Amino acid sequence: MKNNQSAEDYLEAILIVQEKKGNVRSIDVVNELNVSKPSVSVAMKKLRSKELITFDDNGYISFTSEGRSIAENIYN
Repeated sequence: MKNNQSAEDYLEAILIVQEKKGNVRSIDVVNELNVSKPSVSVAMKKLRSKELITFDDNGYISFTSEGRSIAENIYN
């Protein structure tokens, strides 16, 4: 993630996939944004360190309340 715009793109993609499928994994973000797996991996690590997303034991991505709020603001 090079900047805030990139972070916003990833958060928006997670929200879009979540609304389509219900559950989101990193590979879904790869497919939604048409970017490489390593790029998504780095971005997810940064979003998690900023406490905007979490991962469960099965690798599914969830928003924190702050992350969801930001994603919804971007999407709208």
